[in-house]
Amino acid sequence: MQSFGSRPRRWLVLLAALPLLVAACDGADDESAAADSSEGGEFSMFLCEPERLLSQASSEVCGFQVLDTIFTGLVEYDAETGEIVDGAGMAESIESDDQRVWTITLKEGWTFHNGEPVTASSFVDAWNWMADPSNEMGNAFFLAMAGFEGYPEVAGGEAEEMSGVEAVDDETIRVTLAEPFGPFELLIGYTGFQPLPEEFYDDPVAFEDAPIGNGPYMMDGEWERGSEIRLVRYDDYEGEAGNADAVNLRIYSEVSTAFLDLQAGEIDLLDGVPPEHRAAAGDEFGDRYLDNPTTGYNYLGFPLYQEEWQDVNLRRSFSMAIDRETIIEQILGGTQTPATSIMPPSMAAHRDDACEYCGYDPDRAAELYAETDGVEEPLQLYFNSGAGLDEWMEAIGLQLSQNLGIEAIEFQSLDWPEYLPLLDGHEAEGPFRLGWGTLYPSPQYAMDPLYTTGAESNSGAYSSEEFDALIAEANTMPVDEADEVYQQAEDVLLEDMPIAPLWYSVDGVAWNDTIGNVVADSRGFVRIPEVIVD
Repeated sequence: MQSFGSRPRRWLVLLAALPLLVAACDGADDESAAADSSEGGEFSMFLCEPERLLSQASSEVCGFQVLDTIFTGLVEYDAETGEIVDGAGMAESIESDDQRVWTITLKEGWTFHNGEPVTASSFVDAWNWMADPSNEMGNAFFLAMAGFEGYPEVAGGEAEEMSGVEAVDDETIRVTLAEPFGPFELLIGYTGFQPLPEEFYDDPVAFEDAPIGNGPYMMDGEWERGSEIRLVRYDDYEGEAGNADAVNLRIYSEVSTAFLDLQAGEIDLLDGVPPEHRAAAGDEFGDRYLDNPTTGYNYLGFPLYQEEWQDVNLRRSFSMAIDRETIIEQILGGTQTPATSIMPPSMAAHRDDACEYCGYDPDRAAELYAETDGVEEPLQLYFNSGAGLDEWMEAIGLQLSQNLGIEAIEFQSLDWPEYLPLLDGHEAEGPFRLGWGTLYPSPQYAMDPLYTTGAESNSGAYSSEEFDALIAEANTMPVDEADEVYQQAEDVLLEDMPIAPLWYSVDGVAWNDTIGNVVADSRGFVRIPEVIVD
């Protein structure tokens, strides 16, 4: 076997948006603090630098943490189960007889932070603005995916507004979809569907310096890039008020620096303790540290557009040759959980034993590999650079060499701006690392955008008529009836193995004794309004 160090390497890496939502954890001994502490005070917490502070454009966790605190959408999700919380959010009711025409009735009396009433038009106008291609809003993808009637005409420049979206009156929104879409009521809780005030349209660029939301907290001054975002409680909020008077979101470029500041008491809360510090954080902070499972997971995708990778036994052999648990323990510090399915554990439809070919079985892997024509060597393995993936991708390569007898492996690593076009263009010549997470808690979003034929994020060009039909069927069903059909679709995926699921992400959260009642959800976000200053 050729030595891994004997040939030059180009390192290739991809960071997928982890989009997400659902599972939650809370501070173990903070319940009494939540019950007994009075409201008030302020606290500080870590924040990575947002790319955007505009709901219709934001697609990353740094922006989501802020936007989901200063805005309230139509529905809100339970931090633990991911289900829609009755009575939370701005929707009084969401109704449909056919999963195609939806009537959303808003609660009355809500206002933006500038005093402007939040009406049906506040949502409808924001969605139409998002649909306008001249505004280049990335979250318009969700309008297309859900099939908003009239979106193709707006996207194509043939219309200015979507015909399927109407503000019937100040409290009523009617949405008509091209086809029935059961997950609609879950989808519209996603950040991209938040409302916008009239003031936004006067100067959309300046708006991001100090967004005007309708949530429990409001901006206090402007976004100080590279430094801080300060939020204060909105006293006229119609929902459940936040506990603290104010929160200072301290922006760091390095999370390790934030951890040192947490230890020194310079900040009160850190969501995203680095893996190398988690053992120390558990010892130092005790019951003020938690491992928070998220919906994000890493996987190894296979380029099915290459003829050799169309052999399902080849794909299965690769998956079973990877010792996930050893990599997690020895390289990732025990901070991940081996993946046993496509749907994350936080989802009600998740099954622990769904995947026959996800367990480590080197003997079976070698048998399956022997039944194939093997791979053309050197095997190319792709991943995104600058994200700390080098060591565990090398470990995967070593295991493939040891267990399948592949003698020559080259690692291809590119920065994200180069890597994404490579995958979108189906130009990778071997397996590639990617990640995914659910931005709203539906099995549809865990599978549909990634594996249906021709889907935008279907980087491996997987295609299955059976899978497509099952997804299409489940998408037409009410949420509470669709899980079994989504599981059938997942069974097709796990039999065909267009990817090898690797592990689910686990986030580390730690805080000082200055605060309590810390709750985090599976997007990796802290529920800021619930934090209590001790």
